[in-house]
Amino acid sequence: MIEDLIEKAKKLKEKGLTTGEIAAELNVSKETAMWLLAKAKREEAPSDVYVDLKNIASPFRMRCMASAMTEMICDAVDERPEVVVGIATSGIPIATLVAEELDADLSMYYPKKLRWEEKAQRVGGHFSENFAKVDGKRCVIVDNVITTGNTIKETAEQIRRREGKVLCAAVIIDKKGLEEMEGFPVLSLFKIVRL
Repeated sequence: MIEDLIEKAKKLKEKGLTTGEIAAELNVSKETAMWLLAKAKREEAPSDVYVDLKNIASPFRMRCMASAMTEMICDAVDERPEVVVGIATSGIPIATLVAEELDADLSMYYPKKLRWEEKAQRVGGHFSENFAKVDGKRCVIVDNVITTGNTIKETAEQIRRREGKVLCAAVIIDKKGLEEMEGFPVLSLFKIVRL
């Protein structure tokens, strides 16, 4: 399994993806992606869980998950969301379907981790200009996986800078086990629990 991940990471790097993009693509932390790329034989692997979502990538299965996620969102918030903010790139498919079910606009956020490299200066993330604005809107953040919670936190900060309100965040899988963050609920279809 680890050899497969190392090979996947190397192929993604050969395609020109940054370490942050590789981490997002493999649903692992940046540290794990760095370790995979370095093929560390003597180092101990970082504590992380690889999540393979290929089997749920069919339109029918994604729509079923979006319906479940939408129901959780409606149960958790008192106000009607105006904008669903999908986290690029892996959160966009599910966010699109959730936005459709909520009859809300769709916004796309590119987190700074997608622009992150070990030696490069860290730069901030940004909202796509091709999608809905979050300025002054009631927003729901949607992503596929929470590994550390930093991307959700960053996205919420960017929404608040634009005077938007975060009603909740919803993900397929939560590897951190979060219930809430900065005053809003964090909802997940599945939680990874380490004993």
